[in-house]
Amino acid sequence: MYCQVSKMVNADLARIINSDEVQSVVRPIKKDVKRATLKKNPLKNLECAAEATLMRKQLENNLLAEAQRVKAKKEKLDKKRHQITKEEASAIRSAGTAWFKTMISDSDYTEFENLPKRLGVTQ
Repeated sequence: MYCQVSKMVNADLARIINSDEVQSVVRPIKKDVKRATLKKNPLKNLECAAEATLMRKQLENNLLAEAQRVKAKKEKLDKKRHQITKEEASAIRSAGTAWFKTMISDSDYTEFENLPKRLGVTQ
């Protein structure tokens, strides 16, 4: 046989819920509910299709403007940079080689017998 025993001593739920002790702990009711908007299909909705077309045109314009900026920057840098002639390059190379030979001859590494041979420097 089943014996029914009440689980609560005081079964007046409305009075318990509305009591000051419970209401002081409970969070307030959220009145502003933000619902997610449904994405509209641009194939069926003309307004959405027009907006998508405008966005695409604006994106294309931005990409074209960026390409023009990159091209202008490259041209500006190319004007600042100039190619050196073969004579200037050989003069720079010979100056560097002479500097390297003076550094090797002035350094302490000349006392090692194999190092100048490996570096290709003769004294």
